[in-house]
Amino acid sequence: MMIVSRKLKCLSLFSSMVVFAVLATECSSQRTVPLGSWDPVHVSVANDISEGVELHIHCRSKEDDLGEHTLTYGNQFDWKFRIDLFVRTLFSCNMSWTDVDGKLVRGGYAMYNAERDWYRCENQCHFSVRKDCVYGYFKAKDAFECVYRFPGKAD
Repeated sequence: MMIVSRKLKCLSLFSSMVVFAVLATECSSQRTVPLGSWDPVHVSVANDISEGVELHIHCRSKEDDLGEHTLTYGNQFDWKFRIDLFVRTLFSCNMSWTDVDGKLVRGGYAMYNAERDWYRCENQCHFSVRKDCVYGYFKAKDAFECVYRFPGKAD
């Protein structure tokens, strides 16, 4: 009886290892946040439109409403959070300002999407709002690039 019990334990352990190996191989092909990288994410949005133009911004996630903020030229709004366990954290921001001709310019954008942005900027994600576009920082390129055109068009 003892020999059968040991064989069953070994078989059970072996089966578990095979299942783990298959799952690890399957999961490694998907884009996920690396284990151990659950440090807080810092996101900032800067008003770089032009002197004298105020940027109105309202950001929220499913769990958090960060409120409405008015940024004068050269200032920024920033916040910190932790990515959820399933890497689904998403913060959307509505933005608007009045241009020099009195025209209201507005757009709504997914400013932080954990699945997308971890690979773009890891846990330091910076955005620069300019007249033509919302520019996002790309860590691998060490440069800002247009990620959302106004009004509401994504590149």
